[in-house]
Amino acid sequence: MKRIITAKDKYAYKYIFPALIYMCLVLFIPLVFSLVTSFFKWDLIGDITRKFIGLKNYRKLLTDDETLNSFKVTFQFLFWTVLLEMIFGYLIAAFLNRKFFGNKVVRVIILIPMMLSPTIVALMWKIIFNGDHGIANYIIESILGPGHAVIWFSKENALRSVIFVDVWLNTPFVALMVLAGLQGIPTELIEAADVDGANLFQKNRYIIIPSLKQVLLVAVIFRTTFNLRQFPLPWIMTAGGPANATNVFGIELYRQAFSFYHIGYSSALSWLLIIITFGFSVLYTRITLRGEK
Repeated sequence: MKRIITAKDKYAYKYIFPALIYMCLVLFIPLVFSLVTSFFKWDLIGDITRKFIGLKNYRKLLTDDETLNSFKVTFQFLFWTVLLEMIFGYLIAAFLNRKFFGNKVVRVIILIPMMLSPTIVALMWKIIFNGDHGIANYIIESILGPGHAVIWFSKENALRSVIFVDVWLNTPFVALMVLAGLQGIPTELIEAADVDGANLFQKNRYIIIPSLKQVLLVAVIFRTTFNLRQFPLPWIMTAGGPANATNVFGIELYRQAFSFYHIGYSSALSWLLIIITFGFSVLYTRITLRGEK
């Protein structure tokens, strides 16, 4: 049956179309352009002539050493940041969900990092971790004595330092989401579990975590998609160094596009990032919602 467009529908369309046109201009058209460009060899230095090369840019992704290293670094960064942010975010939310004196003040203090700009955070921690004048080494040497200073941005510690800062910055976001979910769990369920003699572990395993499944899924998807394309923290803190130890995928994409001017190859990198992000989202959703209708 054909739907009749009413005057009310036409009135609503007048307000929807500007948003659709805007989305086409700033989202869909650049996406299509980058997809088409990914099948061309197009450099902005040297021979700037665009040449159609089919899937060669995508095949190069699997053989280029720097790109493969960026995959390795990105997945290390992704694994530890998402894991630690989910664990600490859950623990902080469980703590804030209790009633105690000063609860509201503690909530505000804990949520401060997520209100800051990542650029400001990266610059702040870069100064704190400064090997000669940073307060981090000053505190360590004040406690343990001279000679115990840490080289925070060495090849061994640089990625750990960036991971620490990302966890510090984004754990409050997870805590806020989980806290909202905890406050939506009926208190009758927890009280019934207490009456039945359930301990803390049993209440978390059989009541709280299953009730938070949707919230946790959204939090994991958000943190995964954001950290897959993380750029400002590692770029400002280490610029991908030393020796590419923190050269995450976002930095490699930036370098290929704006340092080496390989427009076609960087477009292929960007689409690979989109595919990986979409794949993670589908994987998380299937695992979490397995067995549910």
